Amino acid sequence: MLYLNHQTESHSQTTRRALLAADGYLYLDLAKLALGELDGIPEEEKGDASVLLARNRVLLHLGKWKDAETLAAHGEEAHPQHEEFTVQRAFALHKMKCGDRAMDVLLSAPEWIRRTGILHYNLACYEAQLGDLKTAKQCINVAIQMNEAMRKNAKVDPDLQALQN
Repeated sequence: MLYLNHQTESHSQTTRRALLAADGYLYLDLAKLALGELDGIPEEEKGDASVLLARNRVLLHLGKWKDAETLAAHGEEAHPQHEEFTVQRAFALHKMKCGDRAMDVLLSAPEWIRRTGILHYNLACYEAQLGDLKTAKQCINVAIQMNEAMRKNAKVDPDLQALQN
């Protein structure tokens, strides 16, 4: 799967089909249809990490920041080995203009998550939005050192626009 990037091998046929369909809809920017597909997943599989992650990505695309933050917090607790919940939660908090809380979420993440470039990238965004451009620049440099592909995103990310000036 290209977009949602979840594992489906352990799921029922119904869930696999729903995840694949949601993936396609989300890729085509049809988030409401993606959410409808996920609603059809059997109740006993709705708590699986891949299903929660898929649902949360759709909520983020729909701009349902509070719902996404709540679901990601649940996902962090239920599936602590999936770092994407932490990143999703912090992003939702950031979009709700709770930058300090978003940074707290990222900074309280387990050490192994802090070694990922996406965490430093997001910290750069939050610091830039809070006006600490020196720290934001340090964070984005670390992110790019960890993953050179982030340089391209940083150049066009509106949250990092202040660093471009």
